[in-house]
Amino acid sequence: MITRICLAAWLGLAQIAVPVSGHAQAGLPALGEASVDELSLVAERRLGQAVFHELVRAGAVFDDPELQDYLQAQAWRLLRVAVSQGSLTDRLGGSAAALSAQEFYFFPVRDNSINAFALPGGWVGVHTGLVTAAQTESELMSVLAHEIGHVTQRHIARMFGEQRQASAWMIAAAVLAAAAASQSADAAAGVLSLGQTVAVRQQLAFSQNAEREADRVGFSMLTGAGFDGRGMVGLFEKLMQAGRFYESSQAPTWLRTHPLTSERVADMRGRLGLMGPSQQQASVKDSVEFAWIRARLMAQADQSVDGLNRMLGLMREGLKGAAPAKAAALHYGMAWAHLARRDPLSAADAASQARQQALAAGQSQWVEALLTHLEQATAWAQQDYRRVMSLGQDLLDRHARSVSLRAGLRLAARAGLESRQPDDLNQSLQRLQLVVDRWPSDAEAWRLLASTNGQLNRRAAAHAASAERYALSGGWQAAIEQMEMARRAGDADFVMLSKIDARLSVLRRRLQEAKANPLP
Repeated sequence: MITRICLAAWLGLAQIAVPVSGHAQAGLPALGEASVDELSLVAERRLGQAVFHELVRAGAVFDDPELQDYLQAQAWRLLRVAVSQGSLTDRLGGSAAALSAQEFYFFPVRDNSINAFALPGGWVGVHTGLVTAAQTESELMSVLAHEIGHVTQRHIARMFGEQRQASAWMIAAAVLAAAAASQSADAAAGVLSLGQTVAVRQQLAFSQNAEREADRVGFSMLTGAGFDGRGMVGLFEKLMQAGRFYESSQAPTWLRTHPLTSERVADMRGRLGLMGPSQQQASVKDSVEFAWIRARLMAQADQSVDGLNRMLGLMREGLKGAAPAKAAALHYGMAWAHLARRDPLSAADAASQARQQALAAGQSQWVEALLTHLEQATAWAQQDYRRVMSLGQDLLDRHARSVSLRAGLRLAARAGLESRQPDDLNQSLQRLQLVVDRWPSDAEAWRLLASTNGQLNRRAAAHAASAERYALSGGWQAAIEQMEMARRAGDADFVMLSKIDARLSVLRRRLQEAKANPLP
């Protein structure tokens, strides 16, 4: 399975000097002149994008727009602090001195292990297992803050300057390990396990320094954003305690790739102690979205019949004596488990219970969008496409800033495709255009847009949308071919042809960059 890949922060990938036999080598961005001691910001960004594209092609990126938009929204609170502290700029495209906060991209990985990892340039992967293992939102955000710290302090670029050859292997290994998964998960696992035994032994001293720096920067971001500083300390202590009961190869993934020491934990305790009692506590409470999305992920962690039934049983046990807020989240999770069991009637009943408990907890205004998306999914399971589309419009009209909006618009568009009626298809077209305008990195939305345009016999637009989907995984040649087909389709007006030509120039330049820089 693809989920066996656990690409940790770059420290866990250093020096994996193992070639993957039989796999075509992917291109990497130029890293600058030989005399340059560290990666330029542009090269760092391109490198991260190249590795991310390999992850996308390997199927390691989990398409869950609601989860992703939640992570992006909460992480933005951390990034704003980094901007105020001067380690990031808020200008798109960055500057000569700092990366841009707007270019950070948080994406979920469907894996039950406790892990998160940062790629150079601002791509941060978050395993679903980390979300479900975190007891508070501050614990989850403490890991994201730590990973952001690795990026803002430019640890990859610094390592490239100190250990040039090691960094070359690190870069190659990051791409190779991801690429191996598209052919063999066992090969990827072998690359990573061999690399960890070789790399950590040779670069542990630097990695410990980097970890301490990421701790310090992350803690400052965490508390500056209003999260509870005790979240980082508490999570570190729990992970360190858990590590004592594991062999090193069986410990939680984040613990293996970010080795905790008593010194690091003591340092975090000391920083917490320097804060006053009022400063130690979060200035804002955990968001309702955290508890509800966490409950959904827990309910869906094991998709087998036995796994779903087991989780339903555990959640029912959890309802005993639960306060309304906790009960609401549990009922919400149970509803998604019922949907996974193809039981929409039980899902609807659980959703009703969730709404009642949320009302009792005073949370109604915060959860209505989540419940609307759940109702959509229930209607989809019942093949009630008209209701799916109606609820999608409701999300757009009343919850335009919700983390559920993108997921709801996509589902409504899928319902329009299923109905195949011209009016419904045109409505789907409008909704999907809104999605790709606001979330241009949504590959599934581009795929749906291509299908919708195809059904409406808009050939040029269909090919152009397909081109964007290919480009999002670094498939530059395929994207160029689709754009050329869009140009020859014969139904594009002057404005669209101008856009196609401009995009073709960009895609051809990206292809040349990839070809010019093969792996070492």
